[in-house]
Amino acid sequence: NTHCHADHITGSGALRSLFPGCKSVISRLSEAQADWHIEDGDSIRFGRFALETRASPGHTPGCVTFVLSDHSMAFTGDALLIRGCGRTDFQKGCAKTLYHSVHEKIFTLPGNCLVYPAHDYRGLTVSTVEEERTLNPRLTLSCEEFIKVMDNLNLPKPKQIDIAVPANMRCGVQAPPS
Repeated sequence: NTHCHADHITGSGALRSLFPGCKSVISRLSEAQADWHIEDGDSIRFGRFALETRASPGHTPGCVTFVLSDHSMAFTGDALLIRGCGRTDFQKGCAKTLYHSVHEKIFTLPGNCLVYPAHDYRGLTVSTVEEERTLNPRLTLSCEEFIKVMDNLNLPKPKQIDIAVPANMRCGVQAPPS
């Protein structure tokens, strides 16, 4: 998991049930349950590949970006979306922290590095670091302008937040009805 999601329930718990030996992974800073708590700089190895963990907080304190070891791909979660970024108005989000983490941990990757966000509401699935460095309407602003924009988004609360966050703190396992 790139972070503790507020808009949907992670499949980590279900995957662990379906596939013996499957491990859930999330940042230690998320304070969520998982089999493996990762930190900035940790490496996740699988087969002949490895993912470097880069802390990219701001949307939530526990956000991470996973970068393929050859720096050809980055899985940015909600920290960096295509032509946008995750909101910072709940779950201990911080616009200034998000701005700096994206600029220091993601925008420093090679320009041709493919960026795969967690989701995109317009159906876009991939961008590049260079495209986002130059075309992202929020993250091309100065830090001060970015904070002002993020502080005035006035978005509705995610519909599933009261169900999703508690479940995601338990690896996607929903509490039994009381």
